[in-house]
Amino acid sequence: MTFFQNLSFNEWMVLRLGIAVLMATLGATLAISFKKISHLGLCILISFAAGALLAVSFLDIIPESLALVGWKAGLLSVFSGYLLFWLISRFVFHVCPACSATHTEVNFKAITITMVVALSVHSFMDGLAIYSGSLIASPVGVLILLAVAFHKFPEGMALTLVSRGSGFSRLKSFMISFSLEAATTLFGGLVGFLTLVPGSSRWAGYILGHVGGGFLYLVIHALLSEVIKHHPQSTILAALGGAASIGAIGFWIGAF
Repeated sequence: MTFFQNLSFNEWMVLRLGIAVLMATLGATLAISFKKISHLGLCILISFAAGALLAVSFLDIIPESLALVGWKAGLLSVFSGYLLFWLISRFVFHVCPACSATHTEVNFKAITITMVVALSVHSFMDGLAIYSGSLIASPVGVLILLAVAFHKFPEGMALTLVSRGSGFSRLKSFMISFSLEAATTLFGGLVGFLTLVPGSSRWAGYILGHVGGGFLYLVIHALLSEVIKHHPQSTILAALGGAASIGAIGFWIGAF
């Protein structure tokens, strides 16, 4: 406990970003440990993470953004984040392999530059979200980290499975997932470090709204296709479990 109490703000940031990367790495490790991971199992993990992202977006990120920058600017920030992810998914590639790569009918047969670019934006926003959330004098930063960590685990699994399905070896598939997740997540945190400072709550509010809008896009895409086409009951229950976990932890740490 003394060790954590003695950490500086920047050391805390490195630790939080490292946790996010570690979760993606654990997912990638699990993906190469098995010959095949069931769609239902991955669906449950993704839905649980989506529920957590939904809860932290509606209960913490978006309200915090609105409180910091006002209703108009806050809602505009949320819309900008949603629009950015929609545009990338529409004209480049889907920003989240965990949300798109769970079905064989999705055209994910090869790792392409466009997919890497799209996923890099997503992972970059994860790192920026972790950093900007920690600038706010409230427990919201912890919940953002937790929700991102939940999502990083199936994301690391999905990206590795995509690589394996494209013909890469286990080691190369693992390294693709690890390298991409680590580089872009840490870069997002670095950009936050270079452009934001503790106390710059207004700019952090804009970024939080933008991130919250992106999270909403991911949640809607991840859950709707599962509810409509595949495993409605499992999807809803897992999403409720993810949302409940955020709610319980948020209540415990005094975020609500």
